[in-house]
Formats: sequence, C-alpha cells, structure tokens
Amino acid sequence: MRSISPTAIGVGLRAEHAQWLADQDPQPGIDFLELTIENWLDVGGRKREQLERLSEKYPLVAHGLSLSIGDTLPLDTDFLARVKRFLDRYRIDIYSDHLSYSRDRQGYLYDLLPIPRCEEMADRIAAKIKQAQDILQRPLVLENISYYHCHAGQMDEAVFIRRVLEQSGCQMLLDINNVYVNAANHGYDPQGFIASLPSPAIRYFHIAGHWRGDDGVLIDTHGAAVCGEVLELARQTVALHGPRPLVLERDNHIPGWPELRDEAIGLRKWIGQPAPQAA
Repeated sequence: MRSISPTAIGVGLRAEHAQWLADQDPQPGIDFLELTIENWLDVGGRKREQLERLSEKYPLVAHGLSLSIGDTLPLDTDFLARVKRFLDRYRIDIYSDHLSYSRDRQGYLYDLLPIPRCEEMADRIAAKIKQAQDILQRPLVLENISYYHCHAGQMDEAVFIRRVLEQSGCQMLLDINNVYVNAANHGYDPQGFIASLPSPAIRYFHIAGHWRGDDGVLIDTHGAAVCGEVLELARQTVALHGPRPLVLERDNHIPGWPELRDEAIGLRKWIGQPAPQAA
C-alpha cells in the first residue's frame, strides 16, 4: 500500500483533468487523488491507460457511491469482491462510501438517502459493515452525508454515528461541509457535533462548497469554492482532532486545473495543516 501523510492535501479526480494529470509530472502541493471507484472499475482502453499512469504518479484513495450500506437488502458481495481486486491492484488502502442508502428492492435510486436513526438500524448496519470488511480485508470508511429530511423521534445523528463506529470497528470520512450544511438547515452546533466524534475513528476529511437557496436552505452542490465559514470549521476540526488527509471536492462548475490546484494548496494556510515531510 502507498502511504498518505496525515497532513496530505488531495483533490477529487474528475474526467476534465484526468488526461492532463496523467500526462504531466506530479503536481507540487497535491499529495494524492481521490477517485470515484464506480467510474474506474473494470475499465479498458484509454481510461485504463490513464489510471495506470495516474497510479504511478500519485497515491490513490477510492470513494464509492453505490454500496448502500444503510439499506435492508443483503450486501452485494460480488461488487465488493471486484472492489477488493481493484484496491489490491492499485495499492489503495482507503476505500470509503456513505453512511446512507441508495437502493431498494426495485433497484438503485441514484441519490444518497438518510437512514432512519435508531439502535436497531445502527446494529444492523454494523453487522453489514463487518461482513464488508471481511471481504475487503481493510476497514470500511463511511462518510456523514448531507440530508434535507429528518424522521420523527430518531436518535441524535452524532450518537447514531458513534454507535455504528463502535459496533462495527469501521472508520469515518468526516465531510466538514456536510456538517456545516446540516447544522445550518437543522439547527445544531457544528463544532459541538464534530467535537463529539471519536478522534481515533476519523480516517480523512472532505471539504467542498455549497449553495444557499432563496429560502435560506443550504444545498451541498460541490459547485463553488469553499466559503470562509466552512474553512473556519475545518480549522477548528483540525485543532480538535489533529491533522488528517484532506480532499477538496468539486463536482459542478468545475474550474480549470490551475484554479482547482491553487484552491487545494491554499487550504494549508487556512487550516494550519503543514506540508507533509519528505520521505
């Protein structure tokens, strides 16, 4: 496996930049790339060549969208076996997905939906996580999602996450922008939420931009630069939990590579995360 420093800064790999990055020398200040695994599993041709070249230049993190760990269906063990082969082939230690569900008995829903939070659901999910980790032979890393609906009478979100982490032994991808968006939309303290999470379980961070609607609701679009309030929350998060690898995400209104690179590198100044030490 290729190690990634706790103070590393990475970007989400997008198709707009993949060929250019594959053709160039490793970019100073960009320590790793996070790829969406469903876009690269079992690829051939030009994409396979891109992936091979990128994996030679950068450590990779794999981030998924379709595991649907929070549904009530059996795990897709064939999919997880393919994921494991991919991770092993490209020496990827970190595989993350979302603490959510995205399918029902009729198929995939193409959205990340919030799980009704109760002890029974937490324990059921923990059992599925253990099964997934047995197949993957590495910890599963799960991201806190942004959500726009709350089920009545459910557990506190941070309590639910802690129960899943403790029961399963999995790790957490802490999305700082998602915490900020949810806190604004649902009326809780984002720093208090982050402070309540167990530091040893946090594997890495996400940060991104969002959009504010005319009604004041925040939408997690990944379509803008990270705002000052989220940068400040990121600084507080590092102060609370210590440095972790940090990924800048951008999925909409994707800028050219120089602008995205400069924003990623600039994160170090904002959050006080030093550059990794040379090996």
